[in-house]
Amino acid sequence: MPSKLSVLLDQGLNLADLPVVGPVSAGQLRAYVDACQPPMPELEQVNRMLTRLANMMPSPRMSDEEAAERMATYRRALASHALPDLHAAFDQILRKCRFFPTIAEIEQIIAPIRAKRMARVNRAGLLLMKHEREWAPPVADVVSIEEVAALRREARDGLAASGDQR
Repeated sequence: MPSKLSVLLDQGLNLADLPVVGPVSAGQLRAYVDACQPPMPELEQVNRMLTRLANMMPSPRMSDEEAAERMATYRRALASHALPDLHAAFDQILRKCRFFPTIAEIEQIIAPIRAKRMARVNRAGLLLMKHEREWAPPVADVVSIEEVAALRREARDGLAASGDQR
């Protein structure tokens, strides 16, 4: 995507302030929106992330049954998030959390990550909608050479009549 469109997506403009894009930009935005559907995680990927977290952070002592139940609960809760959002959240957890986070804490970390990603996609959708509603091809009013000459004569005659001839 061209940098001009990327900058436009990062600005916090509402629908009224967004410009009407042309067909080339609309095509690029359509491709961006289509490509922005991130993959959902597989249960094994969530398992792997949670296991790595559990190995790196202090967590409460529990039996194997309790640990399996806890892992299943985390897996169910986190499986609805996009894989890139989970990766970014787990990177932040490793840097910020001292103890194994609760599901609520993970959700709180994921929320702004997802919001930023979705804001760009939503803004691209708004630009597409505005293009479809408001864009019209430029009117090709071609002026003939004779019409240009007539306009020049009229302007010259008008200036001469007012005494401002040059």
